[in-house]
Amino acid sequence: MAELGLADSLTDETRQELDTIEAGTPDLERQIRAAQVAVDGEESEQRAAGANARKPEADAETRERAELRGRVRLGRYVAAAIEQRSADGAEAEFNAAVGIAGNRFPLELLAPVEIRATTDTDTATMPRTWLDRLFAETAAAAVGISFESVPTGVASFPVTTAGASAAQRGRTETAADAAWTVGVTELKPTRNAVRCVFSVEDAARIPGLESALTRDLRAALTEGVDRAVFVGDAGATGTDADIVGLQTASSVTEKTITQGNKLKGSNVLQAFAELIDGKHATMPGQLRGVLSVSASTLWAHTLANTGASVDTTIAEFLRRWGLSWMAREGLAANTNANSFAGYVGLGRGIDGAGVAAVWESGELIRDPYTSAAKGEIALTLTYLWGFGLPRASNFARIKFVA
Repeated sequence: MAELGLADSLTDETRQELDTIEAGTPDLERQIRAAQVAVDGEESEQRAAGANARKPEADAETRERAELRGRVRLGRYVAAAIEQRSADGAEAEFNAAVGIAGNRFPLELLAPVEIRATTDTDTATMPRTWLDRLFAETAAAAVGISFESVPTGVASFPVTTAGASAAQRGRTETAADAAWTVGVTELKPTRNAVRCVFSVEDAARIPGLESALTRDLRAALTEGVDRAVFVGDAGATGTDADIVGLQTASSVTEKTITQGNKLKGSNVLQAFAELIDGKHATMPGQLRGVLSVSASTLWAHTLANTGASVDTTIAEFLRRWGLSWMAREGLAANTNANSFAGYVGLGRGIDGAGVAAVWESGELIRDPYTSAAKGEIALTLTYLWGFGLPRASNFARIKFVA
């Protein structure tokens, strides 16, 4: 074609040749595109093969589940709930892999994550970033509570509570039989739920409203469950759904600090030092503390010893001893008598000593029908869980008294 374009004039023969070339051009372009796709696909396979060759070997089922987990999105579960249908695609495959129904979603998607100020919707661009509601940081894991996914049914957690003691024996002397004691903590699913209602007018007026409300429900539920681990939750009708937290659980060690002693560094330190029993904890670094904001604030600005030549706050005094902690909102409003300063996990053997059992599926229900006459839509997020202390002696609480 280039050669024909340089010709001074076209003859009937050259015109016919140009017509033939132009007629075949679309097919040629398709062939070129197909060849490029084939080359790109081969290069992608080679890159993938190289990447896989560098990966450590793992269980095939684990690799498959991890690959599926990387492809699922909570937003698509929300879309399925909006359309009143079961999840499909990667989400349906992932549900099948973890053994839950298609109209539910794995609760591991509710694990605390970095929340970015964006929405899940693609229908509008936000003129400003959306600032989500701020909740207290989750702290149950910091004190040593284990969150465990459990299948359908009652979850049982056995623990050995008594057994043999070593003793020297003489030649041919018989060793005494030991009486073994095993306890079982059984947890049944209880329902924690959050719900919100919004109008169709608000959804049309505010881009990303429903996505923001869904994120808010998720964060509110996560914070509420974490808080119940510490202070419990008996707000349900009856007692079947009550959660007994560390604040009132029996067999949890309780240390007290009087109103006068809470201002003296050595007396505050004594309450924590007495938790080192040589079995559940052998050094300060094995104490895992979560303090109320009021106690943390008090000890941060109160001098440990007002008569000392060098000013040191009680908080500095405790840290020099080796204690560390985090502060969590919602544990106590003040440091008055009968308020709790905080909670401590004793680190030796703490894995499984306190358990928050999570039944593997949660459900987001979008109800546009009940209040359709008012133009309202309800979102309800449910979470099935239970809390127990198979070995309560691994935990302690610090209480202010008169």
